Amino acid sequence: MGEAALKGDERRAHRRVPARFRVHCRRLGRGGIDEDVEAVDLSMGGIRIAAPGALRTGDVVELTISEGAEPVTFSGLVVASSRGHGATYSHVAFTRLGPNALEHLGHLVDASTGA
Repeated sequence: MGEAALKGDERRAHRRVPARFRVHCRRLGRGGIDEDVEAVDLSMGGIRIAAPGALRTGDVVELTISEGAEPVTFSGLVVASSRGHGATYSHVAFTRLGPNALEHLGHLVDASTGA
């Protein structure tokens, strides 16, 4: 493994797993975004989604994930965006996760790894 890959791994506080499910994304404050998007990967600290066109770094979002027993809503901050495979992605760090949200998130991460 190269040095750059090691540094990237050390930066992450949580293991990231592939995710393939729909997420409802609503931008708070400025509005203008209220739509379903695709999750790309997930960790206990955040999620990467296929970005709605107007979503920008610094935007505050509310993400509702309907996977599992019941929908759970997470608050997050768009901390970065990236491009790849012909798409734009938003990297969202979760904020203010309560016990129920943390438990649900743990189940999603486990389900994505087959645990």
